[in-house]
Amino acid sequence: MSGGQGTENESPYRWVALSIASLGTLLGVLNATTLLIALPDIMVNLHTDLLGVMWVLISYMLIITILAPAWGRLADIHGRKKLYVAGLAVFTIGSLLCGFAADVTQLIAFRIVQAVGGSLLIANGTIIVADAFRQQELGRAMGIISMIAAAAAMFGPVLGGVLTLIDWRLNFFINIPIGIAATWWAQKNLREPGEFGRAEPFDMKGMVYFTVAFVTGLVYISVAFLVGWTSLPMLACLAVSLLMFAAFYRHEITCKSPLIDLSLFSHRIFFFGQLSALINAVARGAVMILLILFFQGPRGCDPLTASILIIPAAVAIAITGPIGGYLSDRFGSREIATLGLAISFAGLLGLATIQYDTPYPVLAFWMFFNNFGSGLFQPPNTSAIMAAVPVDRRGLASSMRALLGNAGMIISMAIATPLIMGTMPLSDMMNMFVLGGAQMPVAEQVAFTNGVALAFYISAAITVPAIIVSAMRGKGDIRGNQPS
Repeated sequence: MSGGQGTENESPYRWVALSIASLGTLLGVLNATTLLIALPDIMVNLHTDLLGVMWVLISYMLIITILAPAWGRLADIHGRKKLYVAGLAVFTIGSLLCGFAADVTQLIAFRIVQAVGGSLLIANGTIIVADAFRQQELGRAMGIISMIAAAAAMFGPVLGGVLTLIDWRLNFFINIPIGIAATWWAQKNLREPGEFGRAEPFDMKGMVYFTVAFVTGLVYISVAFLVGWTSLPMLACLAVSLLMFAAFYRHEITCKSPLIDLSLFSHRIFFFGQLSALINAVARGAVMILLILFFQGPRGCDPLTASILIIPAAVAIAITGPIGGYLSDRFGSREIATLGLAISFAGLLGLATIQYDTPYPVLAFWMFFNNFGSGLFQPPNTSAIMAAVPVDRRGLASSMRALLGNAGMIISMAIATPLIMGTMPLSDMMNMFVLGGAQMPVAEQVAFTNGVALAFYISAAITVPAIIVSAMRGKGDIRGNQPS
């Protein structure tokens, strides 16, 4: 199956499409990486706690996860361009509002606005590239996007460190000029790969089932550790979530125009690719946050120093992203993606040996090694998922990838947060970030670091099933055996 429509994927347009998707990727990654560095400052300046700033992140990913299936379905019905351009505009407006937030409640509310735009970008960016490139070149295209994302991840924390030293609000305002430029470029140059506007109904009933199921499930996962896993309100949330997921499944398999075409999961490569991505996201979703909290907590680093210390992680992805994409075009996704997960597993085990006084070169090595594996996994896995579905279902494929990836990250943070918060009283934790870790008793530095280490051990354990699932996908996506 071809990667695009007609001769479009033979023309220079495919590079224009890649540039547009890359700008959206740049915007999203910069937003994430600069903001991570600013979290401790936001916590102090907005007079909130670790749970509050974690919800600044979780609320964003929650909205993206809920809306991704809807935008992917609408993209398959009505086309990609209008949705992607709207996403860039809404994300830019949301960034402006976040920069003026007066308290953490306002910031979370404005992050939801920003997330509406972000969900449009995530659901459509990969489709734009898959539509424009031939299947034999799709891995390389995904590798290029991975490299751009890695470059943004490399310089984003440093930029975030500089901006945070001036004012944490600049981490949102920096998105505005990029967003305006990207919106103009996409509106001027983006094309649709074919005719859209089919008279297909949108599955609103399925959307309601899915939203209720996911939100109540997330509330149980992220709040139950505070009020009790077996408390009546939490058990009620769990029961509603399970019932709504069951109702969603029953509705989707009988609906003529479902929100999520579950029949796609009968394709071996699609199913195991999506499942391995979900498990990997659960394993890795909180890794960078944990490292930043460690460097700005027990190590007592300022935002700029902490941002520089995590650069080895981004460098690894910048190196291996294009390599992983190229190798997957040549050999298929199974071997390369599975090897990447195995390397990531070893890197997580290395990070789990962290102590409050571990020499930085040791941490730098394990950060690099861990993300080296992630860089090998992501491009092959993404290109295999997108190449496994027809053109008119790529919106669903991309949105499902975004949904599962963000759901995994939310679950990852929901697992890591109580492990960190349970290490000491919240007042002492606030003092660690306000006064600096070096000013805290060694026993508290050790306790906090032990919580981080335990989270890394759990992440490594979760990676094992991801490796197994990835290896089960089969060899059916070797590019050289596919027709153009």
